[in-house]
Amino acid sequence: MSPLDTAGLLALLRDPNVESAQIAEATGAPREEAGRAARLLLTLSRARPEEVATLPAPLAIAVLHAAAQAGRVDLVAGLAAREEKELAKEAKRQLHRLKLRGVAIPEAPPLPAVPPPPEPPPTAYGSTFDGSGERAVWLPRNVPGRGLEVAQAVCSDQRGLVELHLGLVGRKEWRAFVKGLLERGATMGVADLPWGEAHARIAAARSLNETSGQRVPDGADQWLGQLGPPPPLADPAAGLAPLDAEAEAAALASSAALHQLPLLRGWLGEEPFLREVAARLDEVEKSPLAVDPAARAARLRDLVAEAVDRYYTPERRTRLAGRLLGVAGWLAGAGQGDQAAAAAAVARALLAGIPPASIPFAARLVEKAFRLDGAAV
Repeated sequence: MSPLDTAGLLALLRDPNVESAQIAEATGAPREEAGRAARLLLTLSRARPEEVATLPAPLAIAVLHAAAQAGRVDLVAGLAAREEKELAKEAKRQLHRLKLRGVAIPEAPPLPAVPPPPEPPPTAYGSTFDGSGERAVWLPRNVPGRGLEVAQAVCSDQRGLVELHLGLVGRKEWRAFVKGLLERGATMGVADLPWGEAHARIAAARSLNETSGQRVPDGADQWLGQLGPPPPLADPAAGLAPLDAEAEAAALASSAALHQLPLLRGWLGEEPFLREVAARLDEVEKSPLAVDPAARAARLRDLVAEAVDRYYTPERRTRLAGRLLGVAGWLAGAGQGDQAAAAAAVARALLAGIPPASIPFAARLVEKAFRLDGAAV
C-alpha cells in the first residue's frame, strides 16, 4: 500500500462517521479487525506492539504510521523487531525517517536467545530372550557436549535386572557398535526398540529383583529414577494373532524345525532337571538287569518321554511361552513369517495346556539333550 493509500485509510479509521463495514470493504479485512484498528487508534498511547502486529497488514501499517506521527517511537521500534516481514520493513523505514528528523531512536533490545530444540533420544536396541530367559537392552541418552551415555542391561525373566553397565561413548563409536550388534542379529535376535520400550524392559526386570532375591546392580535405582516413570511394557503377543485352525495345527507340527535356527539352536531344558534325567538314564545303561539291547533302548526312550511330560510344570510353560512370543516378534520383524508363526503357535499351545508330547518344539527342548545308542532321541 502506498503512503497515500495509508493516509487515506488512516483518515477513514479516524472518522467517527465511517462504519467499520466500509473500512472492511475497502481493505478486504474482516469487519471485526477494522473495528479493532479504529479502537487502537483511540488508545494509541497505550497500544502494544503485539496488538498492532496481529492486525491484517494494511490496518497494522496504518496504525504504525499513526504511532510514528504521534511520537510513539517505542511502539514503532517494537514493530520493527517483529517477525511479520512487511510490517517490520515499514517500521524500520519509519524509524529511519524519525532519525533524520532528529528524533532519538532507542537501540533495539537484543532478541532473546532461542534454545535449540532438544535432540530426539537415540534409537535403543534389545535382544530377544535366550534359552535361559535372559535378554540384553542397550539404552542410549544424549549428554550435551559429551556424546552418549549408553546403559547396557541384562534382564532375566526369573531373576530380574542382573547387570547394568553405564558408559560414555562418542556417536561414531556408538554407530560402529550398533552395526556390529545388528550383524549378529541372527544369533542374538537384536532389533531396534522404541526408547520407551527399552526403558520399560529394564524397569520391569528391576521389579522382579524384590521377589527373586537377585542383588540389584550398583547405581541401578538411582539411574532408573533419573529416567522417570516407565511406560507400560508392550504385550509380546500383540500382532501375533492365532491362525485359523488348520494353519495353526500346521505351524505347530513344523515347530521342531525351530531348533535348527541359530537363534534357538542352543535352547535346552533347565540344567538341574536335565542332570537328574541323565543320572537315571546312566543307571539304566549300567544296570546288569537290562541285558537285552532292545529292551534297554525302549526303557531309555520311555524315561525321556516321561521327562518331557514332567518337565512342563505350569511355571515352565508360562516362562517358555513368554520367551517364544518375544522370539516370534523378532522373527516376524526379520521377515521369517513361517518361523514366527510356529514359535507363536508353540507359545499358545503351552499356555493352553496341550500335552508337551504333542508340541514338537517343546518335546525337542528336552529330548535333544540326550543321545541314546549313538543317536539323539
